[in-house]
Amino acid sequence: MTRLRAEGLSLGYDDATVVTNLDVTVLDRKVTAIVGANACGKSTLLRGMARLLKPRKGAVYLDDRPMAELSTLEVAKVLGLLPQTPVAPDGITVADLVGRGRYPHQGWFRRWTERDHEAVTLALAATDTADLIDRPLRGLSGGQRQRVWVAMALAQDTDLLLLDEPTTYLDINHQVELLRLLRKLNGEQGKTIVAVLHDLNLASRYCDHIIAMSDGAIVAEGTPQEVITAELVEKVFGLACVIVTDPVAGTPIVVPSE
Repeated sequence: MTRLRAEGLSLGYDDATVVTNLDVTVLDRKVTAIVGANACGKSTLLRGMARLLKPRKGAVYLDDRPMAELSTLEVAKVLGLLPQTPVAPDGITVADLVGRGRYPHQGWFRRWTERDHEAVTLALAATDTADLIDRPLRGLSGGQRQRVWVAMALAQDTDLLLLDEPTTYLDINHQVELLRLLRKLNGEQGKTIVAVLHDLNLASRYCDHIIAMSDGAIVAEGTPQEVITAELVEKVFGLACVIVTDPVAGTPIVVPSE
């Protein structure tokens, strides 16, 4: 049984339909990247899979149950989400924000347990944000804020983790560190991870499975070697390129040919 999947999924905003009749299967215990040009439906698909966007048609299934029939708490205990533009209360500190990742696991009286403390501590350490805990979120740089939001998602400690452009605002060093962290969570804890990514070379190196989208449709999916081809890159991104092999990882690298 696949823990997260969609059948015949159509999604949109107002009068515009963005994705139509998609069947999506998230591979358990794998790291999946959703890639494609701007406005192709990547984030819309992720929002639909996370129940942030109500399907116009079709359904999303979590543990073989229609997600629409599950309570918010039931979903939050299993599925963690980092949206593209998260919003926090004005004046909130890093410690308070990351601590909110523990809400789904706490009882009615929100008692803070040793497990909560451990999860938050590990999330802060993993994202290199422990030294920021007393600072207000609004006073941080864009890259620091992004790492704190990732820490909150990690503190939720779910089996499934969906991230919409998690490398936004991060310099190359922190992009690599974050993707290494996701690989570590997948390898050591068996977490299933889906991320919308823009950098094809990083997606190819750090992900097991790639879903390529264009104009609201899935045009290819499979391993990086199967998906990242010169033909697909030109079709999806309009970029003429050659594909070479990463000398370290053995994965495809996109090199513009002009």
